[in-house]
Amino acid sequence: MTITELILILGVAVLIWFWLESMKISESARAIGAENCRKNSVQFLDDTVHLVAIKFGRNNHGRVVLFRKYKYEFTNSEIHRYNGEIIMSGREHYHSYMDVYRIEENDSDVSSE
Repeated sequence: MTITELILILGVAVLIWFWLESMKISESARAIGAENCRKNSVQFLDDTVHLVAIKFGRNNHGRVVLFRKYKYEFTNSEIHRYNGEIIMSGREHYHSYMDVYRIEENDSDVSSE
């Protein structure tokens, strides 16, 4: 086995590890998005999050980690869609954000006047 083959095998192994780790973190972000929606009594649309950015940065402990930003959509009615955002620091939840959303009044209250 030559050094080139060894480097190639090592590179493929690192890529597979990174992909598997990313899938675990994505699933954690999906669970956090679902929990955020459940706590706010809104519907988590498509039951999924999507990765929009990856960058290096320092976490709260001063360590250099990969930050992953995920976005998702939610609704409180069948009409309006709103956005949410989750930032993961490695495998840890770093920050969450949800758009401000409109609370719809009950149609029966308006028509009874």
